[in-house]
Amino acid sequence: MNKHFLVTVSNDYEHLTGIEFMCSFFKRLSEHQVTLLHICRLDATDMNMALMEMWDNSDHRVQGRPTLGAQKALNKAVDLLSQSEMSVDRMITKTFAERYGKIKDILKEGSEGLYDAIILGKRASYTLQWFFERPADETAKALIGDSSLSTPLWICPEPEWGRKDILIGLDGSENSLRAVDHVGYILSKQNQHNVILLYVENGAGLDASQLFNQAADILKGHDIADKRITSEKTWGVSVAGTMMNYAEKGNYAAIAVGLQGNKQGILKDLNLAGGTTASLIERAESVSLWCCP
Repeated sequence: MNKHFLVTVSNDYEHLTGIEFMCSFFKRLSEHQVTLLHICRLDATDMNMALMEMWDNSDHRVQGRPTLGAQKALNKAVDLLSQSEMSVDRMITKTFAERYGKIKDILKEGSEGLYDAIILGKRASYTLQWFFERPADETAKALIGDSSLSTPLWICPEPEWGRKDILIGLDGSENSLRAVDHVGYILSKQNQHNVILLYVENGAGLDASQLFNQAADILKGHDIADKRITSEKTWGVSVAGTMMNYAEKGNYAAIAVGLQGNKQGILKDLNLAGGTTASLIERAESVSLWCCP
């Protein structure tokens, strides 16, 4: 089935970590679409210059008048994709000046464009971390609270080639099951990756066997065979720390979590998730983080 990914691109076109992660993760991505989103910050000192430096010869892949940085990012993305084992049916670039704040613009485009995932590169993920590390900041809380996030969010630091498989954190919430469904959907044609279901016992008293069976049924609905599914249960005071340790020891490519969980869940509430979310983002030097609403 055709999948459409929205990949954010900053002015730092030398570090397209979202595209780099996709190139390292996917082997076959035929008949899929990639949209590059380039936003010029309102507070950028060079904004006027950037908007004036429009590419003279715009091409058919670009929606809007591309800045010099957007065009360079597009060219590098095409080069990276052509050198990987991926194949892309369609790739376009959308570029515009910041409208409502960069994070709000990204989430708005993600919800309106019917994308299967929003992929944030290194610079965008650091911006997101800035918001979560300041939960008392009323402006940040207002931006996040009004965003109506409905698209899975992938936060991709510098990828480490050779990593594979996805670790999914289970906490009994509906969001964690949506994370399972998202991973199954993404990996349905990617047989090179397996799925590790992890339940971190932290006093919630949930039935781990029931959680594993429920998640396995969802994965099987996406044609993920039993041999590709592993279930792990452990105890941990810090859910984020325990998950990250598992991911590093297993050399996994990504961790998938539900964005809003139960009271004992992994990410309790988008507006107040600060500590756990910031910890996962800060710790993820080679592991990508997939957050599913």
